[in-house]
Amino acid sequence: MEKLPKNINSIIRSCAILIDKGCRHICYEINRNEKNSTFIRVQLPNYERPKKSDEIVDSNDNFVNGFKVVKTANGEYAYVRESDNTLLPFRYDIAFDFNEFGFAIVGKDGTVSWINKEFKHLNLNGEMVEEQYDSWTEFDGWQSISAFSKGDIPLSRVYDGRNIFGRISYFGTDGKLKGFYGYNGEIYNYSTRTAFYSGETFDENGHAIADGDKLLFAKGYYVSYKDLIKLSMEKGFIDSISSDAEKCFDKETGRVLEKERK
Repeated sequence: MEKLPKNINSIIRSCAILIDKGCRHICYEINRNEKNSTFIRVQLPNYERPKKSDEIVDSNDNFVNGFKVVKTANGEYAYVRESDNTLLPFRYDIAFDFNEFGFAIVGKDGTVSWINKEFKHLNLNGEMVEEQYDSWTEFDGWQSISAFSKGDIPLSRVYDGRNIFGRISYFGTDGKLKGFYGYNGEIYNYSTRTAFYSGETFDENGHAIADGDKLLFAKGYYVSYKDLIKLSMEKGFIDSISSDAEKCFDKETGRVLEKERK
């Protein structure tokens, strides 16, 4: 099997679909800005998937969480099910092992998505939908996705940038997009928000920054910077910061103490 990074932290459709001499050239970038980053370039016919092949020419060494990734004679990727050693009919440009949550990252026709073990994929409406595997136009995926975050509530960052604004959402291990409520001391936004204009991946503590001024909590709520300052003042946290910071200054001169200089 083609040597790909085992630890997939992100996969991105890194450029537009290029059409040349009746073929589409699609490039996927794996683990951008990391030491093990790599590009996979896929060539497909212009208006349809390649004629399907059931001839396996390469495969992973072992089954992982019930499935094994294989490569067929026409260059597509597929899965063999461990329980009955059956080659399944679904085909992808690129495919990776299923994780412990029962999801796998795949790329198809210039988009990327999560699939579950029923081989439904996450579409742009946040639904896990059946794939019409004989028609490439049915695969409605995303521009990029990340692996699930560490911590008590794992979430995957999914991005769609095919319109002027773009949007970031977060996919949970329950197979749904995560909804977030606004919080400023009480819940004030009763319609959950599932998309942001920008957003980071969640850290292992269950926090991420979105829209430049919101702190997201993986539990399902967010606090704006303005409200965060307000809450910090009300709870006395601002006073605590001031108390700690003032220890770095000489009381008489107001200069930073030598031991505090970095």
